Amino acid sequence: MITRKTRGGLSVVGLSSLAAFFAALTVATPPERIVQPAGRDPFASSKPYGALNTDLSDYIWPTNAGRIVTSTFAEFRRTHFHGGIDISTGNRTGYHVYAARDGHISRIRVSPTGYGKMLYVRHNDGYYTTYAHLEKFNAEIDARVRQEQERLERYPVKITCEPNEFPVKKGYIIAYTGETGTGTPHLHFEIRDEHLNLVNPLLCDSLYMVDNTLPTIRKIAIRPLGKDTQVQGGWKARTYSAQRISNGKYRIVQPIRLTGEAGFAINVRDRSHGSWYRHGVYTHQLFVDDTLLYTVRLDRAPARDAHQIGLYYDWGLLSKGRGRFEKLYSNSPNDLPFYSPKSYKAGIVNSASFAEGPHDFKIVSTDFNDNSSQVTGKIILNHPPAIDVERDSVSLVIRFDDIGSVHRVLVYTKRNRSSKWNLKTIRPDAKSNDRAIHVALDEARYDVVKVVAESKWGTKSKPIIHFLRKPDGPAGWAELTHEINPDFVRILLKTNRAFTDTPTVLLYEGETRRIVSLTPIDLDYYVGTFYPTESFAGTRRLVAKVEVNGQRFTEIDEFDLYPIAAGSSGNIRLDDGKLRIEHDRNSVFKTVLLQLDKQSSDGEDTYTLKPENTVLNRGLTVELDVDSSKQNQGLFFRGRGRGNWNLLATNDNNSSRITGRLTRTLGDLAVLVDSTPPRIHRVKITRISSRRPYISFRFGDNLSGVEYNELKMYIDSVIVIPEIDGEHRRAFYRVTEPLKSGSHQLTIRLKDKMGNTKEVERRFTVR
Repeated sequence: MITRKTRGGLSVVGLSSLAAFFAALTVATPPERIVQPAGRDPFASSKPYGALNTDLSDYIWPTNAGRIVTSTFAEFRRTHFHGGIDISTGNRTGYHVYAARDGHISRIRVSPTGYGKMLYVRHNDGYYTTYAHLEKFNAEIDARVRQEQERLERYPVKITCEPNEFPVKKGYIIAYTGETGTGTPHLHFEIRDEHLNLVNPLLCDSLYMVDNTLPTIRKIAIRPLGKDTQVQGGWKARTYSAQRISNGKYRIVQPIRLTGEAGFAINVRDRSHGSWYRHGVYTHQLFVDDTLLYTVRLDRAPARDAHQIGLYYDWGLLSKGRGRFEKLYSNSPNDLPFYSPKSYKAGIVNSASFAEGPHDFKIVSTDFNDNSSQVTGKIILNHPPAIDVERDSVSLVIRFDDIGSVHRVLVYTKRNRSSKWNLKTIRPDAKSNDRAIHVALDEARYDVVKVVAESKWGTKSKPIIHFLRKPDGPAGWAELTHEINPDFVRILLKTNRAFTDTPTVLLYEGETRRIVSLTPIDLDYYVGTFYPTESFAGTRRLVAKVEVNGQRFTEIDEFDLYPIAAGSSGNIRLDDGKLRIEHDRNSVFKTVLLQLDKQSSDGEDTYTLKPENTVLNRGLTVELDVDSSKQNQGLFFRGRGRGNWNLLATNDNNSSRITGRLTRTLGDLAVLVDSTPPRIHRVKITRISSRRPYISFRFGDNLSGVEYNELKMYIDSVIVIPEIDGEHRRAFYRVTEPLKSGSHQLTIRLKDKMGNTKEVERRFTVR
């Protein structure tokens, strides 16, 4: 386990003089010949976690921009964990960026999007630090980048450096802060281990931020995880606002009744001293009755499999706009390193594992400076009373498995034509000889009886309904529907009248048939659940035999389900074989109950693969039939939130099939035609009189996206490399060598990812 020192006794002395010292340092001059190492790119993927073998006291603060941290380690990003810390530069650029330790520049990256201009420094123990969104590198590195850009004739480059090419000492100026890539001006700083997995920079005592502010706990959530789980009598996730009772102390006022298996999650934010930026915390601890049940400690995060963030945040609540809740349980196998205990289903509260009755829970959230807040409350863990009702000649006999656990029995009666129930409350006598309650029947006063038992903890049984006289009105209708949950299917059976006999539901899966038991919710509503057979892919058929107002009929519900079982390989053919999905034993973390929706519009089919909140492991191969007579076809995907389409694959050979990979999650698939060239507009040429014109333009694309490697700019047929801002779709270039007086030709050429080309020419005159 990694330990941290308390930072309360540290002082911030001499920072300005230290920055001045760093500013005076220079970077060693690189050799002229560049050797690119052969073999597999070590940056292509991460490897398993090892021990944290680095000197945490050896790292220094990487900039003179200040110590305000705007985003902390492992915070939420829609597709990944935030891999480091973001350091504010006060909405300015050009501050010094220092090498945090001795080492050498191992990789240089320049991208129009994402991290923008970025450096990797490899240190002597094999660890890395990275620095991103840079405005520019120091002079020697900048010269190397320009050399590579001119060689490749493009703006984006990735340069792998030899150890002796750019050696650096702790505190050397290696770059300057900027806003390249995505976001406003700031410095993104990371520490990575020898396998490039992410390490929390705030583990280093020298990389602290002044913070005496306690985290703010906003809400907690409890999500049912079993097919028979009830939270407050229902099966939906529930959220509860935290009431502040004192500094760092919160409580959930309402006791929460829980039966079965459920998981806690928390919505909490923090703020550092002197800053209004909200960011994440460092640890969470979940206690039940003062016993530590689960811990989250954000020391490490995966680099390769960062999309597993979907296993840490509750995507269901997030997608419904109910907040960002960090899960304090594991309901899926995963590779996330910050859970303890590290096991499947760890942290899940199972009422069967506790004594029945009220229990205290506590969640403690601690920030990176050891400031803690806690929220407390009560959960009532028990099971609904088990009852049975039978009729003798004069009464209803209500029997109990454990009469001592029953606080009261609620007996509702009414006429068939009435919508209002009459209530009689009976207190059972635990000393009765037959351990039962006898309710006299009075057919002259009522037609139907509904019996509900309530435990001393307030948990109610499902109702048992008995008709003395069935209604003789019209039969009405019944509706049989289903809800597909991540692990099981829930059956819903409703009517506009009353079910006058217990319905039965048969489930057909291929050649097999089984009965699904139903539980009454009320006269007009029954619910059941079942686990689909994982080995059967195809149509499930539900057949409900019901009696409504004394008349019998049958309702049918059919739906397709294609289980992808973890640890298995196979192929799934959908839509008469037009769509094929191939999976292997590592495709998913746990069994996925795959569903398909298809929509057609203007001759184009869109396939929606669900559930869309699925987090894939190594992913799926998808293949779609296409019309080979059409040109410029691509396989496109869009995931959660229905954002922009992303190109998965092109059909360059005009074949009858197109294949791509889904690596993160499920969503929409479509084969779309993109024959529209990208746009180049708002071309401006200024400062012509200086003989060093400044050229800028905007660009964009309607579908497949800009291919930045193919954004070319020429002055008099000589290629020049403009700076590209992909976030704002703009590019600019300042002529470095004075142009001769006279007429000159500017040519800008741009391709999209489907190969469509746009070219713009402008003539300008230098006096």
